[in-house]
Amino acid sequence: MYKAYKFRMYPTDTQRTIINKNFGCKRLVYNHFLNKIKNTKKLYPSNCIIDLNNNLKKEYQFLEEIDNQILYKSIYNLYDNLKKHNNNNFGLPKFKSKYNKNSYTILASHKKLQNKNYCNIEIDIKNKLINLPILNSVKIRGYRNLDKINGKIKSVTISKEPTGKYYISILCELPSPSPIPLPKTIIGIDVGVKNLLTLSDGITITNNKYIEKYEKRIKRWQKALNRKQKGSNNYYKCKQKLAKLYSKLTNARKFYTHKITKKITDEYDIISCENLKTQNMIEQKIMSKQITDATLSEITRQLGYKAKWKGKYFYQIDTYYPSSQICSVCGNQDKKYKNINLRNYECSICNSIIDRDLNASINIMYEGLKQYMNKTL
Repeated sequence: MYKAYKFRMYPTDTQRTIINKNFGCKRLVYNHFLNKIKNTKKLYPSNCIIDLNNNLKKEYQFLEEIDNQILYKSIYNLYDNLKKHNNNNFGLPKFKSKYNKNSYTILASHKKLQNKNYCNIEIDIKNKLINLPILNSVKIRGYRNLDKINGKIKSVTISKEPTGKYYISILCELPSPSPIPLPKTIIGIDVGVKNLLTLSDGITITNNKYIEKYEKRIKRWQKALNRKQKGSNNYYKCKQKLAKLYSKLTNARKFYTHKITKKITDEYDIISCENLKTQNMIEQKIMSKQITDATLSEITRQLGYKAKWKGKYFYQIDTYYPSSQICSVCGNQDKKYKNINLRNYECSICNSIIDRDLNASINIMYEGLKQYMNKTL
């Protein structure tokens, strides 16, 4: 099992120069071969690596100073992005810009000498320091309640946000936890926009709609950015202020979703949730802004990996399962409840009346229980 720990970095001026140089060289290699692919259409990673060593390093001699794994990783990242864009019919990826997010990865190397294990990456959480190749000791902040990282470090990724802040993500390999032998609690979750989550035990989690809080300020700074001359100092000052607003919006969403998913995975042993195709819902543009702001796919993703960390059981119900059309009391299905404007489910067989979202979450809970029973029996 792999787990990543993300810290804020505070590099010195010298360290910042080295980091920015690595960013620039990686970006140069990425944009160079993306431009070649646009012209030739057919290039493979092995050919790009040969071209990098034989031609590009002679043209730009400063590339010799950069670790090869950073440059090679840039080529493989380009081909991963090409696959994603081809699979989704998005065309070719965009060129990298130094004003957007930049990152590079350093692989950890482990050696054993005289019965002692050594690694080129060492972290001291108590003193808030991390030792990295070339950069040496760098100050970090984060995880106030964490004393040490128990796990084998596999790699670190250093990144710079458009706001100018530096972060480091440490990927560790941890032993997989054994699942809970006898689960005692179960929950079904219906996700939505009006109420972010409706749980089968009657609890509803509201949608804070963070976009409404920041939308006016974002629009104001976007208009100001359009009035600035592109490439001027005022243009980039305005762009950084806009990036800070987007960062605040992103962080507010992240904090809320992590708070919700932590509470659910702590309290319940079996968690079942509907599997929505949010990308298709966003493309319809009826409620695309509200669905994007609700981060529904991110919530289900976090529930999945956090349940795995804690040895809990997480199940996703089929996208086309009619959870809103089935009565959770008698099992009768009524197709008129495809209409989302009907907010209460009134069964024509058993005459029970129940909130539409609560009824759906109970049906999702039953389906999750069925999947658990099928796997254990």
